[in-house]
Amino acid sequence: MVRRCLLAALVLAASLARGQEQPLGVSVLPGGTIGVALPLSILQRSDVRKQLGGGLTTTFLITARDGDTKGGARIEVRYDLWDEVYYVRRIEFDARQERQRFTAEQLERWWRTTPVRLLATTQDALRLQVELSVLPFSAAEEEDARQWLSKSGGVGSASHGARSPGLVDVLIGTTIQARPLLTFKWAVEVRLR
Repeated sequence: MVRRCLLAALVLAASLARGQEQPLGVSVLPGGTIGVALPLSILQRSDVRKQLGGGLTTTFLITARDGDTKGGARIEVRYDLWDEVYYVRRIEFDARQERQRFTAEQLERWWRTTPVRLLATTQDALRLQVELSVLPFSAAEEEDARQWLSKSGGVGSASHGARSPGLVDVLIGTTIQARPLLTFKWAVEVRLR
């Protein structure tokens, strides 16, 4: 308990020193696993709320690095307009997946209190660069759009026995990519021992 309080104080001090208003909740979990609880302010932003309500899956991609030590996780959130619930899929660094269904209040509580496991290490201390990117749709939705467009016709035409790129190929290659809507960054020091 003392270790977690000390860790939280270090994270808060580092965040405030850089002028960042919302600290990242970092915890050391059993087995040298580093977890983060994301600031609720991200979920409450009007642009994020608007994206969440759009019907596509909003993807929150979290990466953490300290030199050669790297890890990450993904949270996918889709709002079901009919049932007025959020479907959440969390995929952690070790491919462990969890699917849940939340009301808006339950999602906010889960978001700020449930650590997302990013990496495991045997090192005594890490200086992590943590980045959160908010993507407008999921990888599965991106692939669905690519497949739909490629089957819509006009995909390349044969020219002297070789396939040349058609308009749909160009559209697929240049427009259907999940570019981050927002990116948040934190630098945190984590002491495991």
